[in-house]
Amino acid sequence: MTDRDPQILPLFARAIWEIDQKKVADLGMETQVAGLGIDSVAMLEVIGFLEDELQVHLPEERLRDVVTVGDLADVIAAARAAD
Repeated sequence: MTDRDPQILPLFARAIWEIDQKKVADLGMETQVAGLGIDSVAMLEVIGFLEDELQVHLPEERLRDVVTVGDLADVIAAARAAD
């Protein structure tokens, strides 16, 4: 596990709201992305939103393994470290 940016949670919640108009209660690093009720197209838009906001590229091959929000935070941290 890499260093997780605590700003990922509110940014992820904002992305879900702006893309899919869903408010997520009790969002945490252990929250399963599949359980958020976001379809695959909206999730791609959320990923694009995060990439734009954080100015980082998130590799598809790493995103395939994302199960929790924490996993996504780890992918973001690794992409930032690689830049």
